[in-house]
Amino acid sequence: MAKVQAVKRKSLAIQVADALRELILSGDYAQGEQLRQDDVAKKLGVSRIPVREAFQQLEAEGLVVNVPYKGAIVSRLSLEEIDEYFDIRTSLEGDLLGRAIDHMTPEVIARARKIIDRMDSASPSKWGEINWQLHAEIYAIAGRPITLEMVKKIHDNLDRYVRIQLSLSEENRERANEEHRHLVDLCEKGRKGEAIGLLHDHINGARRDLIKHMQEND
Repeated sequence: MAKVQAVKRKSLAIQVADALRELILSGDYAQGEQLRQDDVAKKLGVSRIPVREAFQQLEAEGLVVNVPYKGAIVSRLSLEEIDEYFDIRTSLEGDLLGRAIDHMTPEVIARARKIIDRMDSASPSKWGEINWQLHAEIYAIAGRPITLEMVKKIHDNLDRYVRIQLSLSEENRERANEEHRHLVDLCEKGRKGEAIGLLHDHINGARRDLIKHMQEND
């Protein structure tokens, strides 16, 4: 029998990456802003080593890019890149949902509804995080962890833009929550085709709203 090792707590580099990720998503570090290791280390009260490792992690996630002679820069997505991300979401999430419905359980449905209830009163800064929890709750049962991780990275990259959009449009958030409720209802009833169709409409509606907002508010 293999020896079971104790689960370790998060390393300092991961904690720094978590903190930096939130600072980027919340807009404390703006698109295109240079991230200096010394400044970040001082801000977070750590040495440069975990900061350097955190930069590497966030670069792998797409939130940071390494520019020659400048170092780490907060990435900026173009409208074309955002549009492509939504195309990928439509394809991957539709596949995950279809697989998940085949294995849907009452426990997953109950947890999903509780998450939606939390979204009703969530602030724009927290809505994106809870939104991902909802999608992850439904998709996880599909048993496709690699695909799920890819989708999570896309959600993380789009979250900072969605936060700005939601802070200016309560109507968009209310509509999204209603679509979430309907989606969970369809999952519970096993109506796969309708659920996937609604998910595609949900994703494409968010795409239109976000791109329209960015075009009008550069």
